[in-house]
Amino acid sequence: MPIIEQEVEGLTGLLSSVLQISKDVPQDSFLWYRGLPDQGYGLIPKLMRDGKAVDDVFERERRLLTRFRQRSVAYWPAGYPQNDWEHLFAMQHFGFPTRLLDWSENLFVAAHFALNYSPLKRSVETLPAIWCVDPIAWNRSMPVLSEYGESIHVLTTSDDEVDAYRPETTKRRNKSPVAIFGTHNSQRIVAQRGTFMVWGNDARTLEEFANETDGNLWKLAIRGDRSELARDLAALGFGETMVFPELPALATELSRTEGWRK
Repeated sequence: MPIIEQEVEGLTGLLSSVLQISKDVPQDSFLWYRGLPDQGYGLIPKLMRDGKAVDDVFERERRLLTRFRQRSVAYWPAGYPQNDWEHLFAMQHFGFPTRLLDWSENLFVAAHFALNYSPLKRSVETLPAIWCVDPIAWNRSMPVLSEYGESIHVLTTSDDEVDAYRPETTKRRNKSPVAIFGTHNSQRIVAQRGTFMVWGNDARTLEEFANETDGNLWKLAIRGDRSELARDLAALGFGETMVFPELPALATELSRTEGWRK
């Protein structure tokens, strides 16, 4: 189906639209959310944004995984990643370029990323946006999984169907990006209710795939003053530590909420 695009008014309009979308998806489905500060940004993993050939992408991933594994041991007091998938999930949430694209099961996490980060400078004003996807419908619409019909849900890293997406695979790689649950091996992933899509052997954007399939994808551009919208989100109790449960985030949150005290 084509991508459904809407403009909504503030957080109330966003919530109303998302609730309506959730009513329209099948009863056994659910939504994931991704927030972007600019509605013009495409849905594509960081490692695949510079136009490099796919072979170069996987070679760079191999090297990054090796270097991360070599140098990150001292930073893990517990829950050290044990395999390439677990390393990739941890790397994604600490800013490394990977073939993963972050999503969240929590709408307000997505809203935080849409409203509290500035877009790259553009000649015209842009709106922040929330993307919504039905991950089950998405997977069932991908050619590589469609033959399995309703037996396919969100994949896990133990499913045979993800073998062709593994960093270390020797199999022929699949093209279609698919929705997967990841290992919650960092406090950030836990706090952000993190989920993922992983790309295969095709570096096109998710939008391009959506226009060729029946994958359910919605884009909600949020009208309103960006600073006021961010304050509205904070007024609902959704501050920095809800997304980053770390001392730097606590410092930012307390500086904002207690800054008036002299």
